[in-house]
Order: sequence, then C-alpha cells, then structure tokens
Amino acid sequence: MSVHQKKNGTWYVAFRVAGEPHPRREYFGVGPHAHQQALIRDAEIKLQRVSGAAPAPRRGSTYLDAVAQAYIIDRKTAGASRRWLIEITGFLNNHILPALSTTPLDNLRYTDIIALVDKKWGNRTLATRQRYLGYLKALFRFGVEHGFTKNNPLSKWRKTKEPKRNLRLTLEGLELILAHAAPHLRWALEVEWEIGTRPGPTELFDLKWDDVDFERCTILVRGTKTHEANRTLPIMPEFRDRLQKVMREQGGEYIITYKGKPVLRMNTALRGACRRAGLPYHVRMYDIRHLFATVMLANGSDLAAVSKLLGHSTIATTQAHYYHVLKGEMSRALATRPRLQQQGTRAGTTRDNSTA
Repeated sequence: MSVHQKKNGTWYVAFRVAGEPHPRREYFGVGPHAHQQALIRDAEIKLQRVSGAAPAPRRGSTYLDAVAQAYIIDRKTAGASRRWLIEITGFLNNHILPALSTTPLDNLRYTDIIALVDKKWGNRTLATRQRYLGYLKALFRFGVEHGFTKNNPLSKWRKTKEPKRNLRLTLEGLELILAHAAPHLRWALEVEWEIGTRPGPTELFDLKWDDVDFERCTILVRGTKTHEANRTLPIMPEFRDRLQKVMREQGGEYIITYKGKPVLRMNTALRGACRRAGLPYHVRMYDIRHLFATVMLANGSDLAAVSKLLGHSTIATTQAHYYHVLKGEMSRALATRPRLQQQGTRAGTTRDNSTA
C-alpha cells in the first residue's frame, strides 16, 4: 500500500489483494487535490487491513480501474495466456487507466476514448489503433454485463475494413533477414516458418517446451482468436531434432526467450535485421506467417489442410485471404468446360454449307 505519481503527474494508490498476481491501482488525476484524495484512499485501505478486512472498492461512483481489475481476474480464470495477461495489464496501467479512471465510468463518452487513442497512437497503423479500441470495447462490454455501469461509450464503434496489404516478402528476402538477424530473432523466425503461428504473445511467444511431443512429432498451439485456434500441429523430424537441441542449450519454460526471459514482441530486432539486410520494403512478423501459407498453397497444398495449420475458424477465411495464390485453380476451372462441337469453325460458314 502506497501512494505513487506517474511521469505525467497522475497520482495513484497501489495495493495488493490476496490471490491476485499484480497490485491493484486506483487513479486520482493530477494536482494537489488528486494527491490529497490518493492519501485519503491509502489511509482508508490501511485501516481496512488493520481491521482484518480486504480492501473495499472506492465509495461513490464506479471508475474504470475497478472494472479493469475484475476483467483481468475474469480473463485469468477463463484461461487467458500469461503473455496476454501481461500485455493487457501493461496496456491498461500504462496508457488507459491513468487517463480515464479519474472520471466516473457513467460519465465517460465516445469522444473521450477517441481523443485518447488519437493522442497516443494517432501516428500508428490503422490495425494498431483498432486493436487497442477492440481491447477497450471488450472491457466496457464486460463492465455493462457485470453491472458496473450501463454506459458503454464504444457500443456503436465498429472496426473499419483495413486495406489489403500486398505481401512483398519472398523466400530470398526471408533468408536475407535470417542472415542478418540476432540469435534470438533468428530462432523466433525459424519457429514461425516451421509452424506458421500467429506471431505475438497469444501464440508464437506463448509456446512452451511442454507443448512439444517429441515422440509423436507434434506441438500444441494454444490459440485464443477463434474456436479453431487451439490446435495440435505436426512438425517435421528435422525441426523436432532442432527443438531438442535448443531446449538442451536454452532450458527454461518458453521456447522463445531473450536473455533467458519470455518476450512479448520483436519489432525492433526485426527492423534492425531488415535494415542490415538492405530490404527495400517493410516487413512485419505477420509476413512470415503469410509467406508460410502462400508458399504451400502456390505449390499445390490442400486448402483445408493449410486452413487447419493456420488455425482459421473456417476454410472460407483461408480462401478469402489466399485464393489468388492457389496453384492453377483458375486454369483447372476453365478446363472443366466442355468443348464446343463446332469450335474453330465460323457459325456463318456452317449455315451457308447446309443450305447450298
């Protein structure tokens, strides 16, 4: 239990609750009045501790930090991955709650949310901004469903359809990146190329050595995005041997680490490798997953099998993203048409001959 101040001047109280892995935070805004409110709340929690009671919620209006705390506990109970929990907790504590937890939840408006997102991530990609808004919409929906508030300022927000991004990465480009990558990045790219998971904390960086069945040559991917995302994938014997070698050398719990610790992203390392490789185009970790699927389909692999490997909810999703690379599909479709009896002969000539 203690009172702290963030770099932006926001005062908050941090305290622990039994059974929760991270301290709770309650935010009070900036300035002397906010500092005074934080001191009062800290004293209140300490008094509750002395009497043997668990810290009770703030009196008066409900604030977003209370909903966030309940939401994290709910997601943990539901089996959300440790990586995702770390990511969402950091996102909320570092960016959202300090800005939005000083206004009662019932008074938050859509314009407050959009202004915050624009201020913090206005120069980021549309996909990034929409991902963060998606997190917030889920949080507000949870608050409404569990009786914290009747107000969901993002209830009418919908994702904007993102323009399709042309895949420019090639096998040659990937090999160049590998040649210039730091060891931890090179290993992450190798794993991604072998099994094509969703890169990031939900799948690729959440893989554990316990997920590998070395005897059966399979690996369990604990996906969270769709009902098909949780899947057991085959691995090639050569990659199985490579996994065993790295496990002996690296140890630990997770397959992909940096200096012995789990990772959440490798964007900076990837940008550096691409720069050193001299690639004239931007590359994301997701591009390796797309290349994984594209090469298999272009070489005639079964669409349903690739869809299962990717963890797509339906084969239609895979078709929508990759049909243009299916080897010879349009040519085979044209070849199914019957040939015309008089093909190569002008219709007018045939009629003239029949009436002569």
